[in-house]
Order: sequence, then C-alpha cells, then structure tokens
Amino acid sequence: MTIANKLKQYVDRGKLVEFRVLASLSLTSDNSLRVTLSRLAKKGEIYAPARGVYVSRQADPFWVATRLFPGYVSLTTALYLHHLIDEYPFTVFVASEKRASVRLGQHEFRYFKASDYLGVERGEYPVASVEKAIRDSLNHADLVGYARIEKALYGAKMEAESFIRICGKEKSAFFQRLGYLLSILPERDSEKEKLMRYCRKRVRANAYLRGRGKGEYISEWKLVDNVGREAILSWWGK
Repeated sequence: MTIANKLKQYVDRGKLVEFRVLASLSLTSDNSLRVTLSRLAKKGEIYAPARGVYVSRQADPFWVATRLFPGYVSLTTALYLHHLIDEYPFTVFVASEKRASVRLGQHEFRYFKASDYLGVERGEYPVASVEKAIRDSLNHADLVGYARIEKALYGAKMEAESFIRICGKEKSAFFQRLGYLLSILPERDSEKEKLMRYCRKRVRANAYLRGRGKGEYISEWKLVDNVGREAILSWWGK
C-alpha cells in the first residue's frame, strides 16, 4: 500500500486529523508528508480546510465545523436540524469565540461571536436548542431573514420559561421584535401566548425591526416594521 493510500485511510478513520498526528506515524519525512497530503487535497480525496488540518470527505460537516473551532451550531443550521426550516444549510453557522469563514467542499463554515452558551444541547456535536437558535437568529436576522425566523417560530415547540431564562438579559428592542413576530403568527399555542405577554412587559422606547429605515409603525410594540408583514409571512400557505 502506498503512503498516500495509508494517509487517506488514516484521515478517513479519524475524520479530522492534524499534521502532527500524521507525522507521528513516521511514514516519511515531514516535507514528503506535506507534499503527499497537498496532492491528496488537490485531487479531492481529502479536505484541507485549515493549515495543518485534514478532513475525510465522509465526515459530517456539522461535526467538523464544531471541531475546527470550538463552538455550537446555530442560526439556520440549527433551525434545519430541529426541522423548523426545509432548506439544507450549505452554509454552516457556528457560534464561537472567534469570527472566521472556512470552506469545506460544498460547505462554508461561518463563525460568529457567541454571546453565551446557555441553552446549548450536547450530543455528537453541540447544537443550539430551539429557544437558543431563535434567540441567536433574532440577534443575527441579517444572516437568517425574518421570513425564516417567523416560520421557525410558527413550527417551534417552545417553553416560555426556558426561552425567558435563556433570553432574559436581552434589551427591550429584542423583546419588541420577538413580541411583534409572535403577534402576527397565523396561530399561537399557550406557551407562545405566555411568551408574548412577557414581551409586552418589556416594551420600552421605539425600536426598528431592521436597521433604521422607514416602515409601518406598530404602536402596540413601539416598533417600526420596515420589512413588511407580507414578506415576513411569505412562507405561509405554500
């Protein structure tokens, strides 16, 4: 068996392997090892998403994303994993201690700053709970889009107390946006009604749904809807 084949098999078994581990196998010199790994990556037999890191083509991209830089899967990726949106996330969002963008085959890993780690579910890899994923999505609506957030809110089985525990330290504008989105849902269960009542108590100064552009002023929430109810509910009935 050639050195190249041995290296590929080792990477496939390990899923994600660092250069120092491969060098410890003493198959060849470090220079020759780098050349062989580079050739394998160029041929598409393995991935090399970061310096000195090699990944199997069979590895779960969501798992890989949380191993390259520690963090948890969130935003549209978590919403998809919780079956709240349908689009497969070729862009994998990870809340982490750093900001970065990494390419892995058809996938792009985008790392954004995590505010905290409350409400993270631990399994094969860390994933934001439903409540946590919606909180992160509201705080990064420019990356998710309000139509997706609204669809996720509609389908989510949320516990109001759990959501409040995770999001209680957010500013009033957060709860004004959330309350408005809940108020225009086609249907709401008792937990969402409870959460909406809590949001009403957090209404303070005027806020905007997105940026500071012109839109419809919603007096109940002291909020300017500059996205548009029709756009937010564009998924309904499809």
